[in-house]
This record gives sequence, structure tokens and C-alpha cells, in this order.
Amino acid sequence: MKRIKNIMVTISALLICVTALAGCGSDPVQDDLINYINNQLPAIATLEDKVTSEYQAIKKDSNADDAAFAAKLKDVIIPASDELIAKSKATVLATEEVKKLHDKYIASMTKQSEAFAILLDAAKNSDENLVKTANDKLTEAENLSKEYLADLETLKKDHDVVTKESK
Repeated sequence: MKRIKNIMVTISALLICVTALAGCGSDPVQDDLINYINNQLPAIATLEDKVTSEYQAIKKDSNADDAAFAAKLKDVIIPASDELIAKSKATVLATEEVKKLHDKYIASMTKQSEAFAILLDAAKNSDENLVKTANDKLTEAENLSKEYLADLETLKKDHDVVTKESK
């Protein structure tokens, strides 16, 4: 009986050591990035899709005049964009690497929101100069978004994170 007890104690000690050693090799950036991709981004992406699809729809609507464009911006697009930014800023991340990446996303969405506000003024005042300014901001937002996506791919590669899209 004493021998079985000693074996059980030894096995328990070995299991504890193996578990502790396995934990030592973990990558906190990898864990944070996986959490970010799987748990944080889906809700944000849903809002981003709404903003993008609403904006594209009103842009393509050949029947929309400045008043209809302004109304869509004011009532749908800008509030959804504000919600997207708020939700993005509320995202809690554990590592500096993923926080820095996400900050680029927030910067892109903020530039886009600024462009929408300028477009609203342009539509209200029929001001082509403001349209150009807004389009320049949208281009900046798109460039930041591309940088964010490239940095996301680099971070995934550097920390061995494979997603369905990257297979």
C-alpha cells in the first residue's frame, strides 16, 4: 500500500513539473493575438462592415442628392462609425505588440470618421473643396488600414498564428 502511495506521489509530482514546464514556453503575444482575432475583432468587424456597406450604398445610389447623402451620413453612417470607434477603444489587450497594432486600426477608423464629418459639411454646403479634403482623409484612412492589415499578417507570422484566411 505504501509503495502505491509513493508511486502516486511521484506521478503527481511529474505531472505538476510537466504542466509547469509547458506553461513556461507559452508566448503571451501569441495568446493575446489569438484572443484579439477570435474574440475582439468579430464584433468590431461587424460594425465596420455596416459602416462600409452603408457608405458604399449611398455613394452608388444615383438617385441620392446632397440632402439624401447628408441624411444617410448624419443618421446612419456617422453614428455607426462613432460606435465602431468607441467599441474599438474599449478593446482590452494584454501585450504592447497587439495594442500597438490595434492603435493603428483605431487611427484608420478615426480618419475615416473625420472624413465622414467633412463629407456631411460638404453635402450640406455643396462645397467641392470639402469633398476633396474628405476624399484625401479617406485615402489616408485606407492607407492606415492597409498598414494595419500588413502589420497584422507580420505579427501573426512572427508568433506562429495561423488563421483560416492565412492558410
